[in-house]
Parts: sequence; structure tokens; C-alpha cells
Amino acid sequence: MHLVAFHGYPLDHRIWSPLAARAAGGTLGPITSVFAPDFRGRGSSHRPAAPVHTMSLLADDMAEEISRALPAGEPFLLAGLSMGGYVAFEFLKRHGARERDRLRGLALFDTKASADDDAGRAKRKEAIEALGKDGIEAALSAMLPKLLARRSKGGPAEETARAMILETPPATAMADLAGLAVRDEGFEALSGWEKPLLVVVGDEDAIAPPSDAEAMTAVAGRASWVSLVTVPGAGHLVPLENPDEAADAVVALAERAIFPTPR
Repeated sequence: MHLVAFHGYPLDHRIWSPLAARAAGGTLGPITSVFAPDFRGRGSSHRPAAPVHTMSLLADDMAEEISRALPAGEPFLLAGLSMGGYVAFEFLKRHGARERDRLRGLALFDTKASADDDAGRAKRKEAIEALGKDGIEAALSAMLPKLLARRSKGGPAEETARAMILETPPATAMADLAGLAVRDEGFEALSGWEKPLLVVVGDEDAIAPPSDAEAMTAVAGRASWVSLVTVPGAGHLVPLENPDEAADAVVALAERAIFPTPR
């Protein structure tokens, strides 16, 4: 089974590297590979940045990437972190029916199902203006302090987060923010989800706190299995900050996807 994993803003596929290494080493249970494509305009993506990265545009991009990278018919789990979670909701809306037979489970890390309110959209606009003025350093100073738990600061997780942010082109970050401001809520997609659902959140997540995770599980009444995992001492980047806990959680999801009833 594959794990298809979508990254957050202003990050890239490296957020999933600890899980990918475990899968490659055969220590991620039934998950034999992690496919973590970069969204357009950064990293290994061959797609240029667009003026606005709507979640629907990114979801369509990811549908093409999945079709290209995963052998036909092979099962996969879908994971999304932060913005990647919003893209996952759009993927379910737009491509879930086509992938119904092989999409076996959904994992949401440090994300929320609510859309931006007026205040949130105003903050996105301010962030776009700051990027236009000061470049990607504006995103670094605004985001890095909010991404990590206290114990992660100054360590390897911060180094990786810093590198991901600084290597994101300013135009890409601006397009991401413009898309985030106009995204739809994801509660409808969650309320219709019928397969296993995993929701993971760091207890120090300042961007998508545990209350947002609880709100998502509350609407998932049709899911065949729901697990809410709150990770102590983690911030907004659980797969990077606390990879062992993230690995345990996705293995549990994979096992439930394979064995719908407890063994």
C-alpha cells in the first residue's frame, strides 16, 4: 500500500521525509512507499507557479501526479498537512469517485476544515504584500515561529523548516496565499467520507489547534473508523517534529484500511 502525502505552506515534500525513509526501510507496516509530490512552482514540480493556487487547481495537479506515479489499481492512503489537507478535501470532491476503489483511508495532519473568514483573508492580503516587498524572508519571519513546538526550536526540524521556506519562490508563496484565502470549507467532504479517518494534531499547534481537529472528527459520522491523535510536545509539523508518533498513527490507519474489523 502507498501513502500519498500533500505538504503545507510554504513548505515542500521534505515534510514527509521521515515517513518516506521509514517506508523505504520497511518499518512503516503495510505502507511500502510514500509518494509526496511537490505542489506547482517549487521543488521537483515541473509545473510553473500560477497567479493563484486554488485548492482545486492543486487537487487536479495531484490527481495527474497520482495517475502517473502509482501503478493502476494499487491501493493508497491519502494524507494532507495544513494546506495539503485543504487540497485533500478538494481531491475528494473532484476525484474521489474515480479513485473510490483504491483510495482506502484519509489522514489529516495539523489542518482544519473551516475556510478563512474576513479577518483571515485580510491577513493573507497583508502577507502577500509583505512578500512583494521583502521577498521570502517575510514568510520566514511570519511563519517559522508559529510552525514548531518549543522543544523543536533550534533543532533539526527547525533547520528543515527554514530550508523549505527559504527555497520557496516568493511568487509561489504569494499564489499559495491567494488560493488559501478563497478556499472552500472541507466539512462537506468529511461528512461524506465512509472509510477510515485519521486526524493528527500537535498539542502546541498554534495554526490549526486541537479544537480544529476535534471539529473535523465530530462531522465524520459516516467514517468506518475514526482516530484522533493529539501529539504532546508537537507543533504544526508533526511528521517532521515527532516522526515516530506520526508513523505509528499512519500504520494504524493502514492496518484498519486492510483489516476493517480488529484482528
